[in-house]
Amino acid sequence: MSHLLQAVGFGLATASIVALAAVAVSLQVSVTNFFNFAYGDFMTFGAYVAWTAHTEGVNFFLAVLLGGIAVGVLGVVANYLVFRPFMRRGVRPVTLLIAGVGLSFILQNALILIWTPAPRRFSLNLGSALHLGPFLLTPGDLIMIGASVALLLLLHLMLTYTKFGKAIRATSNNIDLARSCGIDSDRVISLTWFIAGLLTAVAGIGLVLQESTLSPTTGFTELFVIFGAVILGGIGRPYGAMLGALIVGVLTEIAGAYVDGAYKTSIAFGVVVVLLLFRPQGLIKARGLIS
Repeated sequence: MSHLLQAVGFGLATASIVALAAVAVSLQVSVTNFFNFAYGDFMTFGAYVAWTAHTEGVNFFLAVLLGGIAVGVLGVVANYLVFRPFMRRGVRPVTLLIAGVGLSFILQNALILIWTPAPRRFSLNLGSALHLGPFLLTPGDLIMIGASVALLLLLHLMLTYTKFGKAIRATSNNIDLARSCGIDSDRVISLTWFIAGLLTAVAGIGLVLQESTLSPTTGFTELFVIFGAVILGGIGRPYGAMLGALIVGVLTEIAGAYVDGAYKTSIAFGVVVVLLLFRPQGLIKARGLIS
């Protein structure tokens, strides 16, 4: 039983990372209606920026902020230069998916050119693991869980109580109606890309700290885990993405506690597929994309 509870504790740490990335993806999908397949590489880019800043002597938390800003700007630039021109031409969603895949390969090669393909070590010595009730968590796990909860709570408050949050919700539900009401949807979409990039960078840094190594494909290998959480929670529904990430994260670590680690993700996804057979629209059904 204690072994199971420890696995649940590890799963909460993993879920906090997946939740940030899944909510970022879901937030972007809610206002654009397509998946950006370069998000894994966005995560990696943010981790590289933070690693570079930290190795140059910058305070770790400031390095994380720099990584978040860098990925936020990258998201805005990608929207303007890659996705927005296609969207204005009214292309089919599959074209946008292909554009995202192409952007992913461009970013991976750019990462290799800038930082070389050699793996980098990125870890923090924050002390030994702590026993919190039945859970065994490192200080890094606790920081990541706390950061995830804080950022997602801030996002919830923004979506619920601010004028900009209401503009995001209006744009996600009906972009044409939002524009007719005087909402600058292009600006809303750009700022949404920035916010999604910020969350993605923090998730990428958390992932690298958990694995202690950084390489140009680090984020790409986690992309389908993130998409699994998004689809399970309900496409374009940030609150559903949080729930989906919790389920995927905990299932992955519980599976890893009892089987070979190479199969833990496959087992977790098998359970996700079964859940989707009974709930194909996702766990949370909403009237619009964000509600």
